[in-house]
Amino acid sequence: MTRLTEDDVRGLTAGLLRFESGLVEVSGLTLRALAARTVAVDAAASDLGRAAAVSAPVCAAAPSPTPAPDLRTDAVFACVPVTTGEGLISGFSECVAVILRHMGWRASVTAQADVRGIQEAVDGGAEAFFMADDHRFVAVNVRKGRCVDDDPATAHGYVTALEAAAGGLADRPVLLLGLGPVGRAAADRLLARGARLLVVEPDCERVELAGARGLDFKHVELAEGLRAADLILDATPAPAVIGDAQVGPRTIAAVPGVPSAFTGAAQARLGVRHIHEPLAIGVAVMAARALA
Repeated sequence: MTRLTEDDVRGLTAGLLRFESGLVEVSGLTLRALAARTVAVDAAASDLGRAAAVSAPVCAAAPSPTPAPDLRTDAVFACVPVTTGEGLISGFSECVAVILRHMGWRASVTAQADVRGIQEAVDGGAEAFFMADDHRFVAVNVRKGRCVDDDPATAHGYVTALEAAAGGLADRPVLLLGLGPVGRAAADRLLARGARLLVVEPDCERVELAGARGLDFKHVELAEGLRAADLILDATPAPAVIGDAQVGPRTIAAVPGVPSAFTGAAQARLGVRHIHEPLAIGVAVMAARALA
């Protein structure tokens, strides 16, 4: 996971309503609806896999989203600050709690940190708690024995947003930037939703490993990919490598990467079609998966 700064977190909290308004405008989905739809796709893929070990091309034949379930509203979450490694990011746990409360759940930040914070959360009746260190950001459901990781949750949530904004991904070229943990998870989901995947990744070892895992994609240079695809998922921390002249009126960019690969001018040209918020979508999907 990308380590956010205090300024990042402050901006996320202040801009949550504005981000969701833009998300609704471009995709028709609130954060709650996006999380529910992502969990519905999880369930549909799991059912297909159990039935017949279905491959990604078969999934692509029927990519329409499964009707999203209603998410429970009675869940109680806790956010536990963690002091190990580089230490606390001021406001991070509070921001996670704000997102959870925005989605309709009860959520609070524990007064204690680390192991004492976990004890406080469980003793206080929290069904699930969120915590992050320098390497992992997880949601743990203590009743179900379930641990949900941020990287795939964020990746899959952004694929849901891109699919909704684009009106479907089946047999459409999608340019994926980066094959790190978020990029690989996004690649799996994009292929499962029927996309034709183009990948920009300068690390040849990552490309070889992804191919060895069975991912079906075309490895391209950035300029080639931008010419071939209007739909982009940016899962790289490379900053400002795509300018406004490289985006068109049909370009839609789902951007979990921090910072964005798009220049300020490109972001301005895209407007709400630049779907970028490095915490809320991941937290929303993590919570929904923790409860599923």
